[in-house]
Amino acid sequence: MMRYTYLYEVVSTGEKSEFSQEATSKEEAAELIVARIADLEFTDESDIKLGKVIAISKKVGDNYIACEGCAS
Repeated sequence: MMRYTYLYEVVSTGEKSEFSQEATSKEEAAELIVARIADLEFTDESDIKLGKVIAISKKVGDNYIACEGCAS
């Protein structure tokens, strides 16, 4: 299991931030993360513009370690 960190923007406010999601692939993470961000931002999923992956971390025990060059 990996943790994928994405940039995102709330379209209605222009606010930009980042959020991460555990998943088995980048595609799975992208499918799951928009709903979670919308809940966090108290908005609709259509108001979230998902950006690029900026970090990928691998779970080792109870911790995550950054994968060098994984997000490029």
